[in-house]
Amino acid sequence: MRRFLLALLIAATLPAPGRTPEVHLVGVLHNLHFSPRSRYSLDDLKAQILALKPDLICGEITPEALGGPMEGYFPPEAAFLAEMAPRWRMRFSAVDWRMDSALQEKAEREEPADVAARAQRMDQAFLEGLEGFTGTSLYDFAHLPATLKQVDDKFEKVLGENTVSDLAAGSWHERNRRIVANSLDAARGARRIVIVFGASHLPQLVRQLEARGIKARIAPRRFQPGGSAAVPRPVVERWRRNLENLKGVRDGRIPVAADALLKVRRSNRVRDLEQAIQASPIQD
Repeated sequence: MRRFLLALLIAATLPAPGRTPEVHLVGVLHNLHFSPRSRYSLDDLKAQILALKPDLICGEITPEALGGPMEGYFPPEAAFLAEMAPRWRMRFSAVDWRMDSALQEKAEREEPADVAARAQRMDQAFLEGLEGFTGTSLYDFAHLPATLKQVDDKFEKVLGENTVSDLAAGSWHERNRRIVANSLDAARGARRIVIVFGASHLPQLVRQLEARGIKARIAPRRFQPGGSAAVPRPVVERWRRNLENLKGVRDGRIPVAADALLKVRRSNRVRDLEQAIQASPIQD
């Protein structure tokens, strides 16, 4: 019965026959886009997307947060893409999903110590590889088969083998399942879509798309690193609004649901957004 229900669930998210879009996956590195060492700026991300020529960009933000007081809770590149996509004559769709923070917090407290320790060791190995990488761009490191296998092993062979650990990781499998379902729902009528998410999502997104009969392409680098660190003024202004909104949420001046308040107070999003603004010269 469970397999039958899963098959029905997947079938409900499939595009109409003959209209399956071409899907490209682009991994991002969140705060590292603002580090010159990464050689993967938001201008480079722009070049990568323009080279792929999608009809639709699917980004790492929930539909209910886009344009609202919680927009700044999500990675800065999501607001960047939402602001710039219409100027590039592309659609942008918010396709992320996040579980209830109280449940995630409870799972974190109950997570088996040995599983958490193994995951932390894998995170440390990833960071050491990132810091030691001497290639052209951190885009290349993030998309290496060995890197993708490393993050996939963490979520599949360590966290994914324990239900509580999977919940503590934000219900990783369910989150990625919903990302794909939301992307395919938004993609109706599109010929080519690009899903832009943190690079650690890519292996699971590939697997979820394969379950729906779609072979996603992990996009090789299509830009020459060294794009400007400057960010268009409308994007920086949007970030500033998001920062003030987040501070208002955190301080109780902007009323939000209890779950949203907990998300902000459990995170470093205010600090991260402040650093993004400080590191980004304005491009007029």
